[in-house]
Amino acid sequence: MNDTKTKIIAAAIKAFSKDPNASMEEIAESINLSRRTLHRYFKGKSELIEEIIDYASNLCLQKTKESIESSTDPKIQLYTMFLCDIKSGYQFRFLYHYRDNYKGMENESSDFKEMMQTFRDLLKKLKTIGLFNSQLTMDWIESLYFSTIDAAINLILEDESRTQEITEMAWISYFNAVSHSKK
Repeated sequence: MNDTKTKIIAAAIKAFSKDPNASMEEIAESINLSRRTLHRYFKGKSELIEEIIDYASNLCLQKTKESIESSTDPKIQLYTMFLCDIKSGYQFRFLYHYRDNYKGMENESSDFKEMMQTFRDLLKKLKTIGLFNSQLTMDWIESLYFSTIDAAINLILEDESRTQEITEMAWISYFNAVSHSKK
């Protein structure tokens, strides 16, 4: 990706994080570009949003792979992934203004599809080794994961000074809800 396009995407993420309705002109001005120059790279806001979704999907896939590589212990892998997902979810929260949720993204992005498959494989591994309550379905375990992350992000948005505390409470809540033991 060329340097100007990367700067535009970074500026757009920053602008949309503050105001999901930020204009193309505001984005251009924030990095001292003319609106005309910005439009050479992106015909409109929807094209820019699609590029941000691709960027976010790629970044999240990288973070998912790093989480898996962080340890041989699947519980630690899931914990690391959970922390990354809260951070990424917070960073890209503004995308909910353009998408209802992550559902359907697997059909739009091969990176997102690979990320979700890696995540689901880890959940299956944890269930197979008996760490998860056998009465819970994989759909429930996955849905609870994303709901817990969503709740954590909502609380962080209310009080960023409590990010660490909220993140830890979210992990404890999720893991205790899906596991056999209280760890």
